[in-house]
Amino acid sequence: MKQSETKKCRSMKTEGAVLLFNFKEGPQLRAVQTALFLMQAGGRCVGKEEYMLPMKMLLDKDNIPAVPAAMPNQELTGQMIVFAGLNEKSLNGLLALLRANPECGQIPYKAVLTDTNKEWNAYMLMEELKKEHAAMRP
Repeated sequence: MKQSETKKCRSMKTEGAVLLFNFKEGPQLRAVQTALFLMQAGGRCVGKEEYMLPMKMLLDKDNIPAVPAAMPNQELTGQMIVFAGLNEKSLNGLLALLRANPECGQIPYKAVLTDTNKEWNAYMLMEELKKEHAAMRP
């Protein structure tokens, strides 16, 4: 993702943070950004060149290290949202807004940052979410 696209993907932050993976510029992204704005949650699109970094580093936007060009940067197989620092009311409100607006689309993989997954990179978290989805389906 180009630097200019990453800047377009940021939203105003007052409470919590949301990481958006595999979102492209367009109506869906604008709808998701509107939901973030309404819930006063900060958010940013994570470029695929950052997918190998731990979640906790991605949330500290002021200290993201330069990613070596040699690092793999495959796209994820679906869209993913990671929520961090939102209280229960804000998280539930944001999820309700995302579900209520058809322009937000189906975002299959959602996670809350935990002590366990904060050290994981995007690929590891996506794989875990896929396993959880498979375990929930009969």
